[in-house]
Amino acid sequence: KISPWVGLRKINISYWGWDDMSPFTNTTLQWLPGEPNDSGFCAYLERAEVAGLKANPCTAMADGLVCEKPVVSPNQNARPCKKPCSLRTTCANCTSNGMECMWCSSTKRCVDSNAYIISFPYGQCLEWQTATCS
Repeated sequence: KISPWVGLRKINISYWGWDDMSPFTNTTLQWLPGEPNDSGFCAYLERAEVAGLKANPCTAMADGLVCEKPVVSPNQNARPCKKPCSLRTTCANCTSNGMECMWCSSTKRCVDSNAYIISFPYGQCLEWQTATCS
């Protein structure tokens, strides 16, 4: 099953934007009916054969990374994707982009800063690293 992340994330309660904080405009991508729902902060293509976006937790595994960024000029290329937090395997590469991801030392997992409560709903993580790794 392929459900690639498209570089679109929830910025605040009612605003979705691209990963570089540019607005979600000038795109052919559209939300599926009933989306975006409140269950996630990152937008995925639900099925490769259906051109529609679904909101999922940012910790969901993505089989392929596909970024789309609005093209302002013909000479501009799409920006490459960042590796999602859930696919980062060390504290150093988890925390390398500032506060985007958080490393749980006790479980050796990297999670999105916007979704760490969903990832550990009962406080199973005993210690978080956000900048420096010991």
